[in-house]
Amino acid sequence: MPTVFYRAHDVVITDDVYAIWKPEPQVYDLEALEDMHVEHDGRPARLALLVAGALATAGAAAAFTFTDGAGRFVVAAAVLSFPPLTNQAIRIFTPVVWLLRARYAGAGVTLFTTSNAITLLRVRRSLMRAFAANAASVERLDRSGYAEDYQRLNTLL
Repeated sequence: MPTVFYRAHDVVITDDVYAIWKPEPQVYDLEALEDMHVEHDGRPARLALLVAGALATAGAAAAFTFTDGAGRFVVAAAVLSFPPLTNQAIRIFTPVVWLLRARYAGAGVTLFTTSNAITLLRVRRSLMRAFAANAASVERLDRSGYAEDYQRLNTLL
């Protein structure tokens, strides 16, 4: 019976497979997973909000030249307060999305996606433990002389 290192409603990690059920069911053999790494999702929405903030600031600065008296103070306050507000809007409306990626049989795959960094670290740590357990079991098979038979059986199943 395989050892389960992580179990959630959409992911199961054992000492020989990584199985994910959402968005579509996929089962990956741990021996074929390579180059596992964590990435941030490149969000075009973040760039769009930043450009909108820069354009609004430039427009307010242009309006500064057309106003006089008390209107200049209002425009100056808008120019000074808009960048922090844009930064806060970027943080609120575009949460960070973390991706756990790897190569499986020569192709790039996304193993896990979440906006919760703690969950991502738990899945990554569980995968590392599963890799260590898998390597230990393959090493035991090698020492006992069953590695070749095990590989042949694995390809047949």
